[in-house]
Amino acid sequence: MNRARNIILIGSGNVATHLGLKLSNFYNISQVYSRQIKNANKLARLLEAEAINDIEEIKKADLAIIAIKDSVVIDTLKKIKDIPIIHTSGSLSINIFKDEFSSYGVLYPLQTFNQYVEVDLSSTPICIEANTKKMENMIIEIGSKISNNIIHMNSGQRKKLHIAAVFSCNFSNHMFAISEEILEKSNIDFSIMLPLIKQTISKLSDNKAKAVQTGPARRKDKKIIHDHIKNIDDQDVKIIYEIISNHIINTYE
Repeated sequence: MNRARNIILIGSGNVATHLGLKLSNFYNISQVYSRQIKNANKLARLLEAEAINDIEEIKKADLAIIAIKDSVVIDTLKKIKDIPIIHTSGSLSINIFKDEFSSYGVLYPLQTFNQYVEVDLSSTPICIEANTKKMENMIIEIGSKISNNIIHMNSGQRKKLHIAAVFSCNFSNHMFAISEEILEKSNIDFSIMLPLIKQTISKLSDNKAKAVQTGPARRKDKKIIHDHIKNIDDQDVKIIYEIISNHIINTYE
């Protein structure tokens, strides 16, 4: 097995864990950094890497991959010496590296990650961007070990993609959580919703979402909408239901 390239993981959370486990099949993960040493140790043990909690202990490597919260990336970068480096964020621009690093880029996997849930990354879109052709080739090589779906995308496009992903994934999952809570209060198992959810998703393979919208708001059935709102216990959920219903109605006016 070719382990010619040494990679440092800056982060030990969901994204770092999945990328680290996948890439360790092809590369040597030499160090794992986390502000909490116990978290660094946990992932480092799986990757047979050195665990560190001091960013200044980073050694020379062929590449550093930053997979930490967006809010702490810029402060973290100030403590890292010039090294080929990429981040995995959907929202951060490639230009955050511009003044301090000579070789840099982005590898953004459009996927939802949880440390404890296995995910097949083989078809996951990997959105890449780089400041040089040489760096781009390195990112393509690494991305190809993860997925067969590599997409070139600039920072502006990637930010819009991330916003869309929040609506499609994060917000929809929260809707599932609200649905689950409503059902639990009536002693109904959430699994009853799964065929409906699967059919809703499957329709999107061949149709635009706007074309296959259904439901009371799409029909402008305000009597049903008002009745639903009346029967929702949680005041915040009432507001969510009303806002989304009104948005759907206005969309199809």
